[in-house]
Amino acid sequence: MRNRSLRYVTAASAIVVAAFALAISANPAHAASDTFHFSVKGQLAEAYFSSSDPSGCVITSVAVFTDDNRYNSGPGGPETLPLLTVQLSKFDQCTGTLLLEANGQTVPEELQTDKQLTAATLDTTIKLFDYVSETPVSVSANIAWTGTGATVTQRSHTQYAAPGFKMDSRLSGTFRDATAIGTVSDGTTNFTPEPATYARLGSVQGGDVTIIRE
Repeated sequence: MRNRSLRYVTAASAIVVAAFALAISANPAHAASDTFHFSVKGQLAEAYFSSSDPSGCVITSVAVFTDDNRYNSGPGGPETLPLLTVQLSKFDQCTGTLLLEANGQTVPEELQTDKQLTAATLDTTIKLFDYVSETPVSVSANIAWTGTGATVTQRSHTQYAAPGFKMDSRLSGTFRDATAIGTVSDGTTNFTPEPATYARLGSVQGGDVTIIRE
């Protein structure tokens, strides 16, 4: 089975994963070998969660990217569209078995971001697709971010590669480290029982991203 995971892209580059998912979902027949270019501007919140079962073998990882950005991928004016991307995986490191690898994106029902980067909240439901079992998974996401520390202005140039996926991004904006707590649950299992291991709030003033799907 082809590894179709988008994996966890570092820092502000994570916001473009939602735009990428939107683009390939519009033309899935050609998603195996396409190039996408996006200009990005707006608010974002991101969080990464990791936990293990009592045996220490099964590691659950969750990445949540929320943004209220303007995307311009071609001629014409930019489109303002809040987007949510969730990536979920479960890996048994004792046996080397990938148990779950799911991702999906949606326009969130309840997404609130603070331009001062002090807080953000998310309360919505999203449908993921698990590429291990090749079945859909519906999860509810209820996350609260709280900004900590000072705001920092940054410029970044990030290059990222994984099997079947390449990305080159140049972004500039203001960011603040944050704490994030909440639940990502399928109704039976809460995949985020611990606070986020990393979280951040940000405001992107300008960015250009090229994504290649091979």
